[in-house]
Amino acid sequence: MRIAGNRLMRSVIMAVALTSSTAPALPSPVAAAAAHGPRLDAALDEVQAWVGKAFPGAVVAVGLHGRLVALRSFGRMSSAANAPPMPRDAIFDLASLTKVVGTTTAAEILHGRGLLDLDRPVIDYLPAFAGTPGHERITIRHLLSHSSGLFTSDLLWQHGRDRQELLALIDHMPVAWEPGTHYQYRDENLILLGEIIEHITGQPLDRFVHDAVFRPLGMNNTGYNPPASRIARIPPTEQDDVWRHRLVRGEVHDENAYMLGGVAGHAGLFSTACDLARLAQLYLDQGRHAGRQIVTPSSLAAFTTRQSVPPGSSRALGWDMPDASGGFAGPLASPEALMHTGFTGTSIYIDRSRDAFIILLTNRVNPSRNNKRITDARIAIHTALLSAILKGSASDADCQSPKDQRCNRHPRRHGNRPCDQR
Repeated sequence: MRIAGNRLMRSVIMAVALTSSTAPALPSPVAAAAAHGPRLDAALDEVQAWVGKAFPGAVVAVGLHGRLVALRSFGRMSSAANAPPMPRDAIFDLASLTKVVGTTTAAEILHGRGLLDLDRPVIDYLPAFAGTPGHERITIRHLLSHSSGLFTSDLLWQHGRDRQELLALIDHMPVAWEPGTHYQYRDENLILLGEIIEHITGQPLDRFVHDAVFRPLGMNNTGYNPPASRIARIPPTEQDDVWRHRLVRGEVHDENAYMLGGVAGHAGLFSTACDLARLAQLYLDQGRHAGRQIVTPSSLAAFTTRQSVPPGSSRALGWDMPDASGGFAGPLASPEALMHTGFTGTSIYIDRSRDAFIILLTNRVNPSRNNKRITDARIAIHTALLSAILKGSASDADCQSPKDQRCNRHPRRHGNRPCDQR
């Protein structure tokens, strides 16, 4: 470390799916079938249509008005012929969702505590970053908006032998554009922010994020470097024939994060759709969970407002927001939505205008990153689901609130706990 989700269903409701499509029923108490609205069911069929084309398997969670209205799995754990069905509680390598789920949320918390100044230079927090021309003008806001100007065509993991060498490469990375004038999505921006969080807190990044974010939200299946005991629930990512020369499973797919020890600001987190539903609901509930203010309203506003830094950028701080085309969420995306994707085939979409969220987790890089159909799949899937939401087909469900801890303490009347924590 540098310097260091009325439990009674209202009458005349149409319940929504909490079933697994191709996967068998999960062990009790998670296993149970519930009826679901036909329009949302048809929308979820769009996910199935991409199985075997864009990804071997997926898990989708849809939330609406404080309730988890769909949690469904599709396909299989991998592209192998004998692969088991994808379980609803699969633990996915989130890749760059780490940037918002972990690092950005942690930064929001520190900002709310008055410990992180968005317009303060990075070198004030990380003296080792000083010395390279232009670095003194890069601020925290520039890192979060990907407008730092940092650029290299080198793949860092090919030039560093360990964590310290990789961080040193970033410390000396040239500035190609004046900070704040050019958008260039760079992992290094969030790697630096992760280091800054460690410096401010005096704790390893994984420890602070766990204590400040995951534990309060009950995200018990979320973390870095998952234990071997959970390997059966982790879909494999890529068959790496270039560097590690093995099928990557249970270890971070991203090469830079792997070299950094599996814990980094840009990648490394593993999680489930249910856990991410809890995080998405936090943002819809103005930073509150179970009566506790996790993120202050002022910090939430600061980080989730379109920055226009540089001018024309669609990004907030850490979070992306839809551009004119809607980005990966398609033409029905709300202009004020928060969103992000991960290289392994993951995405999160939080629609504040419609009080809804969509979590799509896949392992599209299995067996190879060369399959790029996830781009078309994301647009088609989000368009189908948002269309169903707009048509009002996604109605309330019985005790399926990601923000209500009672849903994990008491069985639903169908005997199901939708986000069972193991």
